[in-house]
Amino acid sequence: MRIASITALAVDCGFNSQKLQTSRVASPMSRFPRFAERRASWMWPTKKVIVRVTGEDGTTGWGCSNGGEIVEMIVNEHLSRLLVGEETSDLALLNDQMAASLLPNDRSGFAMMAVAGLDIAFWDLVAKAAGQPLVETLGGSEVEDLPVYMTTPRPEAFSDGPFRGLKAAAPYGPESGDVGLQANVALMRRFAEAAGEGVPIMIDSFLAWDADYTLRFAEAVTDLNVKWIEDPIHPQDIEGLHKIRRELDPGIALALGNFGFSHADCADLLRSGVVGVLQPDVAWAGGITEALRILNMAKAAEVPVILHNTCEQPWALALAAARQTDALVECVDRGETSPLYELMAPRPDLSTGRVATPRDPQGNCPPAFVLEAFGPATPHTKEG
Repeated sequence: MRIASITALAVDCGFNSQKLQTSRVASPMSRFPRFAERRASWMWPTKKVIVRVTGEDGTTGWGCSNGGEIVEMIVNEHLSRLLVGEETSDLALLNDQMAASLLPNDRSGFAMMAVAGLDIAFWDLVAKAAGQPLVETLGGSEVEDLPVYMTTPRPEAFSDGPFRGLKAAAPYGPESGDVGLQANVALMRRFAEAAGEGVPIMIDSFLAWDADYTLRFAEAVTDLNVKWIEDPIHPQDIEGLHKIRRELDPGIALALGNFGFSHADCADLLRSGVVGVLQPDVAWAGGITEALRILNMAKAAEVPVILHNTCEQPWALALAAARQTDALVECVDRGETSPLYELMAPRPDLSTGRVATPRDPQGNCPPAFVLEAFGPATPHTKEG
C-alpha cells in the first residue's frame, strides 16, 4: 500500500506525575544534588509521541514512541517527506532508509525513537490492511497468554502474588555513600519479603552506579534471590561490564540493552559476552523491524530477551508471542490509573500474573483524547 500521509504529535500523558518519576530514583544525574531527588526534575522530553500513517485507501496505522517534541519534529520535518509516496511492501527497506537518512546527525536516542514510532505504525497499517491481528502478520502464535514480572515502587501491593518476579528501581548510587548502599540493600530485603519464597527479585540501577559499587551491592545481597542487576553502568563501558561479570556472583545476571537503540548497539553488547538478559525497548530501538533483527541475533547468541515495558506496547506483546519461546514480559506499575496503560489498547488484565496475547484485528487504537488532538488526516505532497 502506498503511504498517503504521516503525522506525529507529542501528547502529554502525565508521565512526569508517575510515582517512579516523583520519587528518588538513581540515575546518571544523581551525582548532581539539584537533580538527585526527583527524576522528573531533569528527564528528557517526556511527552509520548503518537504517529499516524494513512494509506492511500484511508487505512490508518498508529505507532507510539518517546522523546516529546524532539521526536515529533524528526518525524514531521524530516522522515515524513522521505516516506510519503513509498510502498509498505518492504518494511525492512523503509526502516533502513530512515536510519540511513539520520546517520550524519544521530545513530541512536531520539533518532531511533522516531524511526520506531513510524515503523510500529507501518506494521499496524500492514496488519489492518490484511484484516488480521499483528501477531498473525508476525507469523502467528498458539500462545494464549504470557507470564509477567512487575516493576513497581510498592512491592507490598503484589505480595505473594502470581507474578514471575518483582523489580525495584534503585534509589541511590555511589554519591550517597554507605548510607545509600544500605538503603538499596534494605529495599531489596523489603522486595524479597513481599515477593515470597521462590519468587525472584531484580533491581534497575538506571546507569547510576559504577563497577565497584555494583559489586559491593551484590556482595551485600548474596542471601537474597536476586535474579539480575539491570543497567548498572553505561552500556559502552565494556571494560567496566567485564569487571562486574568476572567478579559478580554467577547466579546474578546482568540485564542490559534497555539503552541499546538499534540492532548494532545490541550486537556490541552481545559480542562482549557479558549479557545475561537482553532488554531492548521496541518503541526506542527502531521499532518492530529492528526488534526482529535483535531477537534473531540474541537467539543465535543463546541470550534470553525480555522486551522492555512490554505490557504498555501491544506490538511488543505480539512479538513476544509470535517470535519467542517461553517469553517473559514486563509490566511497569503506574498505580491504579494512568493513561499510559491505554495509549494503544485497553489496559491488560494481569490478575492471574499473565497477559493475553493481543488478537484484535483493529490493531493499535489511541483513546479519544488523542484522536481529537490529531483531527482528520491531510494527504501530504512528496517533495524532491
